[in-house]
Amino acid sequence: MSTESDQVKALQQAILERARELADEHVSQGEMTRAKIIEDAREKIKLMEQKELLAARLLSEREYQRQVQANELRIQAELDRNRWGLVQAVMDKISRRLVELRNDEAAYRPLFERLLRQAVDSLGAGQLVATLGNEDLARFHDDWEDLVSGCCGSKVKVRLSPEACQCSGGLRLRSDKGDIMIDNTFEGIISRREDELQRLIFERLFSTVSTKGTVFDG
Repeated sequence: MSTESDQVKALQQAILERARELADEHVSQGEMTRAKIIEDAREKIKLMEQKELLAARLLSEREYQRQVQANELRIQAELDRNRWGLVQAVMDKISRRLVELRNDEAAYRPLFERLLRQAVDSLGAGQLVATLGNEDLARFHDDWEDLVSGCCGSKVKVRLSPEACQCSGGLRLRSDKGDIMIDNTFEGIISRREDELQRLIFERLFSTVSTKGTVFDG
């Protein structure tokens, strides 16, 4: 009996020891699994932090670039406004200078005759009517026929309209029927060549590009 009892106890002891070994193995594996899970979680968190940091950097860089571009656009717009303001200031000075030219009899009369002759050449022979501004109408009224024959020849007939036009200088020349008209007033010339004038002024102000010719060449 004692032998059987000893065998049972030995078996029980072996079972207990095996159970403890299995339990220890499970505990060890559980610790390893836990450590692995924690490590994986930490790695995932690290990757997420890196991605979030990268995304934040990208967003920050995009915002910075957006602000830089917006500032560049604002600066360019301000430069354009300043340049346009300078061009307009020069255009205003041109208008004032033309008024001063009209008031200078010695310099203005040859220019007026040139504008008249150019308009006559454009319209051709026939009965023509010239319309002047108030100042020029008073200035040239008494010797108009002599002025016309002197610059255009005796065969050219240009009647002086008694009605003045709103202009600072130059003239408008039309056919007697009124179906054709050449506007050689200062305002008409500037209006026709405004783009060219502005380009020339811009080039003279902001570059070294030179442009040949003058406003009254055609």
